[in-house]
Amino acid sequence: MPTILTILGAIMYLRLGWVVGNAGFGGALIIILLAKLVTVTTGLAIASMASNIKIGAGGSYAIISRSLGLEIGGAIGIPLYLSQALGASMYIIGFTEGWLAIFPQHDPFQVASAVLLMLLTLSLISAKAAMKVQYIIMFLIVSSLISFFMGKGDGATEISLWGGSEAAPFWTVFAIFFPAVTGIEAGAAMSGDLKDPKRSLSVGLLSSIAISFVVYVALAFWMDYTISAAALRSDYTIMISVARWEWIVVAALLGATLSSALGSIIGGPRTLMALGQHRVVPLGRFLAQQSKNGEPRIAILTTGVIIELGLLLGDLNTIAPLLTMFFLITYGTINLVVFIEKKIGITSYRPSFDIPLIIPLIGTLWCGTAMFLINPLFGSAAVVIIVLVYLWQIRLGHQAPWGDVRSGIFVAIAEWAVRMAGRMPASSKSWKPNFMVPVEEPEQWQERIKLVRNIVFPKGSVTAFSVRVLESGMRHRIGQMVDHLLSRSANGAGLPDTSEELQNDLATLINPLKEEGILTAATVIEANHFIEGISVVTQSFKGMPLPPNVMFVSMSNDRTKDQRLKQLLAIAVREELGIIVLRWHPEEGFREEKTINLWMRGRSPNRNLSILTALQLERNWNGTLRLVRMVADQSEVAKASRGLQAIARRGRLPLDAENVVVIGRFPEDLQKILAADLNIFGIPVDLEVDALHEIAAATDTACLFIKDSGHESALV
Repeated sequence: MPTILTILGAIMYLRLGWVVGNAGFGGALIIILLAKLVTVTTGLAIASMASNIKIGAGGSYAIISRSLGLEIGGAIGIPLYLSQALGASMYIIGFTEGWLAIFPQHDPFQVASAVLLMLLTLSLISAKAAMKVQYIIMFLIVSSLISFFMGKGDGATEISLWGGSEAAPFWTVFAIFFPAVTGIEAGAAMSGDLKDPKRSLSVGLLSSIAISFVVYVALAFWMDYTISAAALRSDYTIMISVARWEWIVVAALLGATLSSALGSIIGGPRTLMALGQHRVVPLGRFLAQQSKNGEPRIAILTTGVIIELGLLLGDLNTIAPLLTMFFLITYGTINLVVFIEKKIGITSYRPSFDIPLIIPLIGTLWCGTAMFLINPLFGSAAVVIIVLVYLWQIRLGHQAPWGDVRSGIFVAIAEWAVRMAGRMPASSKSWKPNFMVPVEEPEQWQERIKLVRNIVFPKGSVTAFSVRVLESGMRHRIGQMVDHLLSRSANGAGLPDTSEELQNDLATLINPLKEEGILTAATVIEANHFIEGISVVTQSFKGMPLPPNVMFVSMSNDRTKDQRLKQLLAIAVREELGIIVLRWHPEEGFREEKTINLWMRGRSPNRNLSILTALQLERNWNGTLRLVRMVADQSEVAKASRGLQAIARRGRLPLDAENVVVIGRFPEDLQKILAADLNIFGIPVDLEVDALHEIAAATDTACLFIKDSGHESALV
């Protein structure tokens, strides 16, 4: 009832004749069809969502927020509510203008305020009482249509398929007519008051759209057939002039504007109440209060104040197009919600009333197009306002009591991207630092993880993992699991799970990277031996989408762990991973994090990953990079210098990078030649760990030892 009464409103009585006179019946039919395209697609989308979720209070706001989150729901819901409230002001002003045509001696503001008070009283009593008044108005509208079709006309008796657009061009006429069909929000806003929203929203909205379409087409045909185009263009009240009983049409016109205002006064507060329940607006708890019979009385009174302020402004024609834009954005977003949920194929979207994917797609695109056809300036302004409200909502940090589909959207995009990437040949041009980091004791990695961050930031990724070594094989673990389950059954909770604690420690370790926007993951596996666990994890990662391409490990000063380090390096070589081994200086760490010595011997097989790593550190440390080569005597200096210059040029190293050739014996003379905060070296082909310790001791600094996988290139 509120839906069809809002659609069959003032524009039908005062502007449909002008539309027909300007565009002809054929043009008017196209305008009606294009306008109805918005409400048909949106009505079907709402019906589909209503059959899939319990919408609750808030209508369109509820649908959007439950699918796209409170931030987007609030960004659209707040302007939507204000549009409903100020729309009521415009309807009351329209009623007042009609009233003054009959009683010109009355004060317009007093009439408007009296009407507002009457409508507020009705809505405060109950929505059911307001519905009874709308039945009376519906009777008047039906009677007025009968009176019009029984009218005399002016004897034109011919059909004009296309008008001459004497008064305005086609899209201007469309813009003037379009608000006539935007009444579905009046019904959708009642979603929280319906006994069976699933059925009522579907049947009510779709039947209202269908019936009003038949009425508009029949009126347009009869106007064009019985009244001349000149009369239709010149007389806005032509429906009154040619009716059999003029007073019925006048009463219906006043009733229609009154009904539209009442629909906004009933629906708007329910949108505000829903916004308040989710703390999307200030004073949310206060605005969400309801009376014993379920009426949102605080929200109704608040809406009354906003409507009264609108009445004080008087002429709201200047912002009327902006309000239409908010409705269009709302309708477009509802269609977008359905399109997204169908497209990403989530199992939670199982509507009993399903619609083809093309319907919400057309609705989304056409709502966006219609905005800019009607008024590009106000369309742009509406988008800017909603973006600003959205940014404000993000700052509020909402926590919705339900899930939404946003993560599903990004997962679907990621899946599509992975599939597309899998069709492309691998290339070193697309290389990024994607690290896998085996961590034995997370509490000892606080400083080391900062270096990892400085190598992968901003576009790389980090997958940290650890191995929980089982005490005596799988048999012991199975017995432990049985004891654990029995303990939980007896006491309602088990003893602390070491794997869970290790998982939490890992997550805490990499959380600072995650907060900076770096793609991170942390996992713990259980295995009989540490190396066995690393091997399993490494092989598993290799088969995943977007696998790691570099293993980053830390070298212990405990020489008893050298064999395990060598096994780790062998696993990385087997799986064709790049290798970075950190030798952490136990006393000085990375010192000032400024100067980087990149040691490059002739035709080094590890220069690509070494250069790429050095460049990342130089950028994120805002430091200085040196290319360094050691030669045995003076005769080799010139050739070595030219080699470094060629590497710097082909690798596009920073212009302030230094090229340094030193004379000495490697590694004995390392410490006394060039001071640096970090030295970077290649790893020997034989993976000899003793050589790494010897080099690290000679430099007395933090060191990185790097081995290429063969898939990197610093020269592309």
